[in-house]
Amino acid sequence: MAFAVANLHLQPGAVGDMHYIYDAGTDTMATVIAAGYFNNTDDATNLQAEDLIWCQCGDGNMFLRVSSVSSGSVTTQFAGGNLPIGTPGTGTAAEFGSMATPGYYEIGSTISTASRYVLPTPYPGAEITVFKVDSGTLAREFDAGGSGATGITYDSVGNRRIILQNEGEHFHVVGSSTTRWRINSLVYHASAVSEGGSVNLVGT
Repeated sequence: MAFAVANLHLQPGAVGDMHYIYDAGTDTMATVIAAGYFNNTDDATNLQAEDLIWCQCGDGNMFLRVSSVSSGSVTTQFAGGNLPIGTPGTGTAAEFGSMATPGYYEIGSTISTASRYVLPTPYPGAEITVFKVDSGTLAREFDAGGSGATGITYDSVGNRRIILQNEGEHFHVVGSSTTRWRINSLVYHASAVSEGGSVNLVGT
């Protein structure tokens, strides 16, 4: 199912601060939050920046904030509710897989080589949770994001990458600006405890 304007319902509110409810039917949260989902060439929806859309999706419910509208192109950002379930890249190259949107990601060892994932550029309120779900020990590196832009870090001391390697390791980060993911929680095996185990790397 694609975006259906008939399923977008405006709730009472002040001009410039509108609140909508959207029934996404069977569409998943990941589908609805993807870039371009709410695009409409004739601007018939009259969406404006700062509008909120409560999305009732096939796998959960979430708020999206309209961050910009230009010539029918509507950009939204996660603003609360259930986290969309994301799917990272699954290629076999050691280069990287793109994590396109905020969400919950389970990482296994189906990829045949150690891999690098790039988080999306953060914004205030964006959330990402990553969980290592199986017993394989190939390293999974998570760059702070923005297609490898060096100005984005996980915290104030310049940590830029997190590596998960062992089952059960996980982290949860929350965006506080366009250059900063704040670490809400991070569970990993220190290299001093498990040789070659996962570490939170500093810098690039």
